[in-house]
Amino acid sequence: MRIYIRLLGYMRPYWLRVGIAILCMLLFSLTSGALAFLIGPAMKLLFSAGTSTGETISFIPFNLASVPQELLTLAIPIAIIVFSIIKGLASYGNAYFMGSVGQRLIADFRLTLYKHILKLPIGFFASNQSGGLSSRIFSDIAMLQQTLAVTLTNLLKQLLTLIVLASIVLSMDFELALVAAIGFPLCVYPALWLGKKIKKISKRGQISIASMFDIITETFSAVRIVKAFGMEPFEAKRFEGENNHYTRQMIRSVKVKGLSVPIMETLGAFGFAVTIYYAAHRIGSGTLKPEDFVTFFAAVLMMYQPIRALSNVNISIQQGLVSAIRVFEILDTPTEPLDTAGKIEVTTLNKEIEFKDVQFSYGKKGILKSINLRIKKGETIAIVGASGAGKTTLVNLIPRFFETTSGALLIDGTDIKDFSMKSLRSLIAIISQDVILFNDTIYNNISYGDASNTEASVIKAARTANAEDFINGLPEKYETLAGERGTRLSGGERQRISIARAILKNAPILIMDEATSSLDTESEYEVQKGIANLMRGRTAFVIAHRLSTVQNASRIIVLSEGVIVESGTHEELLKIGGEYSRLYSMQFKDAREDKKKEGDGNL
Repeated sequence: MRIYIRLLGYMRPYWLRVGIAILCMLLFSLTSGALAFLIGPAMKLLFSAGTSTGETISFIPFNLASVPQELLTLAIPIAIIVFSIIKGLASYGNAYFMGSVGQRLIADFRLTLYKHILKLPIGFFASNQSGGLSSRIFSDIAMLQQTLAVTLTNLLKQLLTLIVLASIVLSMDFELALVAAIGFPLCVYPALWLGKKIKKISKRGQISIASMFDIITETFSAVRIVKAFGMEPFEAKRFEGENNHYTRQMIRSVKVKGLSVPIMETLGAFGFAVTIYYAAHRIGSGTLKPEDFVTFFAAVLMMYQPIRALSNVNISIQQGLVSAIRVFEILDTPTEPLDTAGKIEVTTLNKEIEFKDVQFSYGKKGILKSINLRIKKGETIAIVGASGAGKTTLVNLIPRFFETTSGALLIDGTDIKDFSMKSLRSLIAIISQDVILFNDTIYNNISYGDASNTEASVIKAARTANAEDFINGLPEKYETLAGERGTRLSGGERQRISIARAILKNAPILIMDEATSSLDTESEYEVQKGIANLMRGRTAFVIAHRLSTVQNASRIIVLSEGVIVESGTHEELLKIGGEYSRLYSMQFKDAREDKKKEGDGNL
């Protein structure tokens, strides 16, 4: 109930439509009751000479004795038609208004979930696969949509109808009503049991769908590797396993749902049988008129439909609860720190960036330990070290992709946590080894982040990034689609587009994480020219695996197991003969051996 109350909180903007739908529900219930009232008189008209003798018909709120037979014969069928039309219109109005509210509610909910996920910290995405998150947005929301559609449309309508019909039945004959209701308490336990079973099955099913999303996302994003290693059968088998598991859960769901109808019908039949037996005794003793029992029995029969509908609503609610819980798990995950009032709007880097006794841990594992480092404006800092030393983590602290565990990171003497997140990140441009381009035009990929960029500024950025020549050689130039993740472009071309994007952002702080490590020599040469233009006048952090690319850095720091073990220029570090010298000698030796192998191969 708490979860559904939370869900219905999203309904506030649509209170008018909900109000109209509730009026339609009430009208539907009242006309259902009126039709039940008319069944008795209708039967009386069919099997008797009418009420002209002065006899009244029970359960009608006025005396029909004074109504002419001919008029009564015409009035009752007309009343049945009128009430049926009103009932149909009320049902349509309820379905339309509640259905439209349900659709809008789910659209709002899906958008809220998507926006919330975008605000979650980088660490969240490291521990949650994109396929699973996609399943929350689509599969779980789709389940919620189906549940809310059933719940909003049927729950209140059927409940009101049941109340009206129950009131009619009780007002007709209280003793007979108690006998007729003997089977209803017996329906409670099966309904609760079926609901719990459906909830468990739905949870397993939604988890299985998330796993299938993960497999699909992984396989499609790495399709070249899959094909290169001939792993198509393996990936198909992996998907088949999850698909079969999901299918088994859905078959169990069908079994459980299928049980609800015969159980309810059997219990209902038991109640009807007892009611008929008792009514026959009453009719025989003269304490109950046959036409009165017809009206009573019709009302009881009409009660069966809302009871059955409410049973199905309970099953649907249990399915929706699973999806709601999974969605709220994401919505309850804390987002990145909000830009609250009092945050400083930083616009530029004036003097320096300082790491002051910074430490960072991921869970219980310490990644960075007591980092103390000052970088002056315009300085280029190269960060080197073995894999896992903490190089990428160090630079990820600057845009607050991760939060420091202790210590402080300062820009011009101010803790970056005192800056608004948006203004802080506006100071930083990032170029990484894994270049991400969107399935959009080259122009929009370069201009990403600022729709106000002019065509001239985009072209100038491409020229500065050494990308203009290859762009003009494309079929549609700047309007050429890059493809998903930029797959229509080569690695060097993608990298130059990302450099143009960074140039256009014109941020004073630049972070380059292995920006050229995956490129061949020719592509790296073209990219390096663009990088040289980009770095001019900026404070740069350069992570590089190839030590030959960092020799001209203002300063090189060497990380080992999260600690800065050396700092200095290329020449100074070689003279020390420490970790940097060891890494450099190792790479130089590997390079000489590679050249020797190439020479032997040519011979």
